[in-house]
Order: sequence, then structure tokens, then C-alpha cells
Amino acid sequence: MSSEMPELEFKLDEAFLRMDDAIAETIEGLPDFPGFYERTTLKFECPDPGRESYEINYTLPEETIGSDLVTKEYFEILKEYWPSIGWEVHGERDNAQGNVADIEAIRPDGVNVWYSNMLGQIVIHAQVACVAPGDGPALCGPPLGGVLPENDRARDCSVVEPEASESESADAVAPFQGGQAALRPFGGPGREFDAHPMQASYDEHL
Repeated sequence: MSSEMPELEFKLDEAFLRMDDAIAETIEGLPDFPGFYERTTLKFECPDPGRESYEINYTLPEETIGSDLVTKEYFEILKEYWPSIGWEVHGERDNAQGNVADIEAIRPDGVNVWYSNMLGQIVIHAQVACVAPGDGPALCGPPLGGVLPENDRARDCSVVEPEASESESADAVAPFQGGQAALRPFGGPGREFDAHPMQASYDEHL
């Protein structure tokens, strides 16, 4: 594995559950959390043959766009909350107006999470970099935060072509840009995996 990328404690069969679990941990620390509107998944190329990199994105509801709670207060909370649960905060970026645009942290198991403000629209991302193939099919639980089935574009761990612009997609790669290849959009059908029952730890976030 490239030296710029974190060592992972798991393989692809656990990757989607681990990413969702990291986001579940994140929203546990956010008071008055409004829930999520949509879940999507991206796939990235890896410089390491035989490995794959994935990202899960959760978008907050449209009615939260621009609110102080999600665009200001949550950034300050995460700066303290993530370290308090043993995560390393390793990146923060301001926008042209001097407001925080995104903040990111990495969990001890190698899952990277970042909270980003895209013109007032909040997205929470989780990514695993160049994970090795697993011993079985990838496991994937139901979405967090009240996402409706019709807004879950990652159901059954499928990966579909994102609607984001190329510039937004390029920003999303930032946590691993030192060793991560460019985003490879999926122009064909989503890649399907077998669905598996949700683990108990997800119940409180639905």
C-alpha cells in the first residue's frame, strides 16, 4: 500500500459498514441533528493493483442550507468532539469568505471522515483508501438518518455515477490526494453486491 494512505484494519467486505459506522459516530456528537436527505457512493481508482477505494456521502436536507447550526456550530463542535473519541483531526479549509468550508478527521481503523460546506449545503463524507478484497461479498446496511429508499443511491452497496460536477468531485478526493488517483465516474450500471441485515448499532440512527 502507498505510504501516503492509512493502513486499514479491515477488507472490502466490511468497508461500507465501517464508513457508515464512522458517520454514525460523527452525528452522535451533533446536537439537534436534522437527519439526512440522501446517501450516495463513489468509487476511486487505486495505484495499488487489486485494491479499491470507496466513498459514502450523506447530504443534509435542503431546508438546512445556510443555517448557522450546520454551517458554523457543527464545525466548532467537531473540532472538539472527534479528538474526544480518539480521532485525529488532520485538515481544515476555509472558503473565499473566510468561513470554514470543510474539516476532516481519521478514525483509528483508517476510515477518513470529513464534514463539508458546499455553498451552504452540508455533506458528510466517509472514505476508505485502497482496501483489499474481502473473503466474501461486501456488507451494506440501510442508510442512516432517515434517508428514504428512493433517495438511497447506495442501497445494496451499489455504486452509481455521481451528479456532482467535476470540480466538486475533485474536492471530494482531497483527503487522499497525495496518493489517490483521480475520480473514475461510473458510466454504466451500478455495481451490485448482496444486501445483508443491518447491524444492531445502526438502529438508533434510522
